[in-house]
Amino acid sequence: MTTQGNPIIHNIKHTADTLLGKGRWLSLHQVQFQDPSGTQRAWEVCRRIKPISVNSASDTQTLNSTASVDAVDVITIIKNSHKKATHVVLVIQYRPALSAYSLEFPSGLIDADESPETAALRELEEETGFSAQAGHAVKIVKVGVPVSYEPGLTGSCSRVVIVEVQMDEEQLLGPESPLRKAKPEDDEWSLQVLVLPLSNLLQSLQDLQDKVGGQSKLVLDSRLYAWALGRELGH
Repeated sequence: MTTQGNPIIHNIKHTADTLLGKGRWLSLHQVQFQDPSGTQRAWEVCRRIKPISVNSASDTQTLNSTASVDAVDVITIIKNSHKKATHVVLVIQYRPALSAYSLEFPSGLIDADESPETAALRELEEETGFSAQAGHAVKIVKVGVPVSYEPGLTGSCSRVVIVEVQMDEEQLLGPESPLRKAKPEDDEWSLQVLVLPLSNLLQSLQDLQDKVGGQSKLVLDSRLYAWALGRELGH
């Protein structure tokens, strides 16, 4: 079916949800539903096991009965004293599901009863060392709408939070850099902070990938790649 500008959105009702397996952080389900033609269909879905909220009535992150906003991705832009955007802050960490390292934006799960803004600033401090409490000029400039990670696999969604940090290059990359004060969690044992110039970012990402041994060693996160590609294309 082809549509131009006016997508057809049907009300699809799930008729069954069967738990197939459960681990510490994730559960696997088979959902059954009926499509608009009346055909019965089934799909395997992976879900996060959400932290228990002490105030579930105030939980605004649920989209529907199966989709929810579980995480934040933090796009951190460095601006110098002249308010010119100069660098972006990224992280590299080993991802067992890929059997490789991944280059991505700082990110993390939203704790129970935590807002996306609070989660973003907490993750930024833990993973990169930037913190308003430490005297850094950190400012949230935008919180995006819920977006899906991999909708063919999971209902887990995230919000993109845009953060600006005002800091000149000498402080950013010097011996007293805030990046040296990052405190990643225990399961982030492999996390490394990387600062790249915004100019020619896409080429820099690809050059870095080639330098460490190619895609089998370092995989570019799709959100980071799409963002860098959009900047290069300019539209």
